[in-house]
Amino acid sequence: MFFSFNRSRFFQCEAIFDHYGSGYASYVDFFCYRKDGSSIVDTKYIEKDSLTSIQIEGLVIYISRLAPVAIIGKDERHKAIIDSEEIRDEFFSGMGMISKPQEVISTSSEFLINDFHEIKQKLESAGYSILEKEYLSQPLPFKTKIPTFTDPRQYKVFDAIFYWMD
Repeated sequence: MFFSFNRSRFFQCEAIFDHYGSGYASYVDFFCYRKDGSSIVDTKYIEKDSLTSIQIEGLVIYISRLAPVAIIGKDERHKAIIDSEEIRDEFFSGMGMISKPQEVISTSSEFLINDFHEIKQKLESAGYSILEKEYLSQPLPFKTKIPTFTDPRQYKVFDAIFYWMD
């Protein structure tokens, strides 16, 4: 999916394949934003650190490792660019997480609407179902223990498919 997403003429995606560096995530995290720069919310330069911090609005896509399903949400992330004589590096930080079904979206804000439809089309063409918040909000019909950082009183379908533990 990563390569399919990044073949778009309009948006690019970053992916976190390594479970956020620790623990286990039951999904791969994709963050997609406009190539033309219109997703940039703010830019700051910190001279003493030779660091440019860019705040970017985009879409986050979780693709399950457990089943051919995905969810889409909104997010803002910070891209740090260090450019000094000693170091040249770029990385994302300051990300949110979709931690409950209410954060899942079915439509996108105006400036990302075409990207949203292209992402959905690419997912569906690859055989992924895009789950809706109404389905994800349903209680699990059985008792279980899910190793997740959230601690709901009653697990929902969301908790069984999209969880992260450290």
